[in-house]
Amino acid sequence: MDQNIPEKLITMIINSSKERKKRLIEEFEQRFGLTVEAIRDKKHPSHITCPRCRIQNDGDSKDRHIVAYGYADPNKTRRRFHCKNCELRFNDHTDTLFHCKKLRHYLLPFLERMLNGISIRKTATDLGVSPTTIHSWRKTVLHYIEKNIHLVRRELHSSDIIESSTREFKPSRKGLPAGRTIPKTTQVLQFHCNRLNHWEVLLTSANTLKPRKEMIKGESHVLVNRVPAPQRLTAPADRLLHHTRNVRQLDEGFAATYRRMRGVAQPNLFKYALWHCLLMQLNRLNTKEKIHELLFLCL
Repeated sequence: MDQNIPEKLITMIINSSKERKKRLIEEFEQRFGLTVEAIRDKKHPSHITCPRCRIQNDGDSKDRHIVAYGYADPNKTRRRFHCKNCELRFNDHTDTLFHCKKLRHYLLPFLERMLNGISIRKTATDLGVSPTTIHSWRKTVLHYIEKNIHLVRRELHSSDIIESSTREFKPSRKGLPAGRTIPKTTQVLQFHCNRLNHWEVLLTSANTLKPRKEMIKGESHVLVNRVPAPQRLTAPADRLLHHTRNVRQLDEGFAATYRRMRGVAQPNLFKYALWHCLLMQLNRLNTKEKIHELLFLCL
């Protein structure tokens, strides 16, 4: 399939009337092969699992804990289930990005624009949806990425050459409720990655609130077998071995994004750092593959 088809469809959606926009969004959904069955197979690959008590049916046992309970939509495509263990009734969209989304057909175009860094207000205007809805969807996507990040993040072994970068951020009032006070500690964000571009992110708080001029801005170093490399290297081979360009790319890219957004809500700092690392990892994929990877992280 042509890799530019999603971009072409997005452009057509922006310039279409309300009725034609709905038809194009349905075509967008069909292009990506997103069906209720595909969502069900991805979320429950072997057995249906209750989202509350996490119980599963035991193979071919007659005493099933989860039984079919009709359908959740008039077209009879979305199955409803009943858990006998905790009495929860759920369907194929429960505990996914699609749960309780009346405008769920707009989600795929929304994900495409979120991957491209389009602002909330511009996305809302293009898709004919309110900015509040787009903001809510973005928060939901970030929540599921934090919840399911183990599906794409790989463990860093102590025997690897690990590049690390540290950057400190001043606490921000942006996004905090009116009655909530600003934290009195500096936020310390650390990026770690190895030479295979496997990464992890850590967020901690310093003991005190530092002045802005004294904050660490992208300080990087290398660990070889858990031992810090010397700061000053003279031999060309040593400089080639102990470079930190991979982690600097992560750190500087996130810092630029942070400045462009004029800061982020303090509770979301870690989530946006994960989002930035995920974008770097997805850069090798085409648009369709990016959306599929992001979509299945939200299931």
